[in-house]
Amino acid sequence: MTNGDVAHGPDTASGEADQQPQTTHFNFVAKVFRAPGARFYKPENFDEPVFVVDLGDMRGEVRLAHLRKQFAIEPGGHDDVLMDTAVKALNYVEDIRPGDRIPNEIIDGSASWSVSARHKVLAKIRLEGQLIAWISGKDFGSMTAEQFEQFLAAKENKAALRNAFNKAAVELGSATGDHTAVLLRIELLARELCFIEALREAFSVVPSIAVRLKQIADNFGGDIRMMDTITRVRGLMRKGIQEYSGIFAAVDHQSDEIIVAMREIDGQISMIRERRDGLRFLQIKWNPLVEAWKDVDLGQGNRVSDLLGRTYRFLATRFDTSKSLMKARREAEDAQRQAQEKAEPRTQRS
Repeated sequence: MTNGDVAHGPDTASGEADQQPQTTHFNFVAKVFRAPGARFYKPENFDEPVFVVDLGDMRGEVRLAHLRKQFAIEPGGHDDVLMDTAVKALNYVEDIRPGDRIPNEIIDGSASWSVSARHKVLAKIRLEGQLIAWISGKDFGSMTAEQFEQFLAAKENKAALRNAFNKAAVELGSATGDHTAVLLRIELLARELCFIEALREAFSVVPSIAVRLKQIADNFGGDIRMMDTITRVRGLMRKGIQEYSGIFAAVDHQSDEIIVAMREIDGQISMIRERRDGLRFLQIKWNPLVEAWKDVDLGQGNRVSDLLGRTYRFLATRFDTSKSLMKARREAEDAQRQAQEKAEPRTQRS
């Protein structure tokens, strides 16, 4: 996966002659990072990240602790710090290759991936819907962005939106009719929420796996073992869907309080970005499975059986013991932080 362009973070301590420029790329120095196919990634079983190189027809995987030891990566040195950064970066991208840009999420909090203009339009439409709901008391929650766009096309509804802008301007300390502050805040929120809309669209295909499971049940109803696996997968799928659906619901609920959101714009943006990153992390994990189900030929029993087993393992290790993907992510981050804290007295890492 190619990282997007990275904007430099804000300058700090300007004027200091010894101020070092912020590192924006994974510019490793050791020769091992120039090996063919070198990259960091997390295996599908969500174990700790590994470093991978291509060995002809084979692939070599090395745990990061062994990589540091075997190639004498200096604790606290340039490559060591970048390896820690690569581990964090895998929450936002599928893999990290030497020379890649460091994801924006780490540098300045913005997203390192792009969305279409349509997603920004959808985000803006939702915000306008919340403004009308604020003054009218109507609930537009069940209406899609496309349906609300059609709703706004009516003359009387355009008038309702203008009225909402007028009242919002007063709430934000401006005069009636001065829409500048309202438009600015809508633009800022839409710029962040467009990523939520893109993720909402990406996750909309996950339930299609359940449709495929029903088709398999219809085709292989006489296979008791396969039917048992399907039943288990269906139950775990519900937990998986509830996990990301809960994050979307939290974002939507927060932005329902549209005037509060516009008043507390900085806090709102921080909240959106945090949940955006959580959803992006989940999307990266779900995507290979979604693609596999989309392409599988349901008439090929062996392939279907293998994919069912893969799906069960993917879900069971996350949800059978009430450990969600997000919880597993937090535990991994806590373990990494604790390991670094233990190493600091010995290595004097900054």
